[in-house]
Amino acid sequence: MRTPLIHGSGRVWRVASLAASGAAVVLTIGAFGAAPAQAGGGGGGGGEGPLVGVFVGQPSTTQVNEAVTPAVVVKVENTDGQIDWDYKGPVILQYAVNRLGAPLPTGNEVNAVHGTATFPELTFSAVGFGFELVAQIPGESESEGPAPWQWQWQSDWSWMPGFGDGMGQPSSPFDIVGQLLHCGESEGSSCTTNTVSSDGTSGSATAPNEPGTLEATGGGFPALSCTRAGGVVSFSSNLAKTITVSFTGSLGKQDWHKSVSICWGSPTPFTTKFGFPAQFNPVNDEFEGLLPFCSAYRPAPCVSSVWSGSGSWSWGSSVKATIQAPAGDPHITIG
Repeated sequence: MRTPLIHGSGRVWRVASLAASGAAVVLTIGAFGAAPAQAGGGGGGGGEGPLVGVFVGQPSTTQVNEAVTPAVVVKVENTDGQIDWDYKGPVILQYAVNRLGAPLPTGNEVNAVHGTATFPELTFSAVGFGFELVAQIPGESESEGPAPWQWQWQSDWSWMPGFGDGMGQPSSPFDIVGQLLHCGESEGSSCTTNTVSSDGTSGSATAPNEPGTLEATGGGFPALSCTRAGGVVSFSSNLAKTITVSFTGSLGKQDWHKSVSICWGSPTPFTTKFGFPAQFNPVNDEFEGLLPFCSAYRPAPCVSSVWSGSGSWSWGSSVKATIQAPAGDPHITIG
């Protein structure tokens, strides 16, 4: 009978099988069950063991079709967690989490210099939320990378079953936004986004002209659970903001002022219509619910006004709503 002894170091596991007779000790060293590869593959070579890419410069929320700033940086490490200074081969960034099926970014492959890969031209062509990247070292693994659902539900990446060689821990989550503005950098009364749109829903936002950022994204996020009409727009800021969102469609002969609903998704709880608390949606990892109208006793987020452009009792009406929003990252659907 053999007794397995397992020890984890975060990037490599070791299994020592001790023969019951005590006559032999067999030590196997590898990366999550695979045979060890030669370090420095594709341009270097130190000791033995597979190489992994480790993010030391994380991706941050950036604007679509513009290079991520500051640049993403990956270090190539061996199984002991040491940089392979001899490695000068390629490092490729792929998605670890990509709920939307977005295309790979351009500038996602560079050659390392003394074991460090910098990506100054990393550029994304589609907006979206909650992306994560993983760095791959070609030649270190013949297996495919982990599926997106594995990243989402596994809290300890280093112990994920089936984790392939050459695949390190994922990056921190980040968004690709349609508009990314820095507030408070110029004189004026407010910081204003341009209009963004998604599937018939469009919106813009203003924030006080104070130091901070104001981000706007049209589309790219799964429909919120509390309504299916219209598209999704998102406005994120560390400042309180006023959001104007509009929708044009054929929802029937209705009184927009009474029937319009603003579905809101936020990472923090809030009070919904009729005073109910927002419900957490584990699929979107956020709290969701219908926004109430503003009142003297109800804090934001809330709807301050609703305007019907084609008449309250006409078919195919258009509606515009103004929302008072606290600092944070709401996703809005109107319908």
